[in-house]
Amino acid sequence: MELIGYIGSAFLAINAVPELIRTINDGRCHIGWPMLVLWLLGEIFTTVYAISLGNIPLIMNYVFNLFIVIVMLWYKLRTIYVTDKYIEKDDLIITKL
Repeated sequence: MELIGYIGSAFLAINAVPELIRTINDGRCHIGWPMLVLWLLGEIFTTVYAISLGNIPLIMNYVFNLFIVIVMLWYKLRTIYVTDKYIEKDDLIITKL
């Protein structure tokens, strides 16, 4: 049964990798703020829960996804604050400053 947990965790962990690759290639995150914030909160709470259970497959999945969502949030914030050339609204770059 534990093998099934590891296989499921592996599939869930790699689920977000294509979006991460797209984010890195484009230099900005295409996922909306509500999704990113809810994803981050979900990963934080479930990581704490998995650690309290000592469930290694779940811990691996949630920590990996936590890393991915943090990278995506960094790209999202970078688009707004670091480049300082664009105004972002509803995940579409609409106008230059």
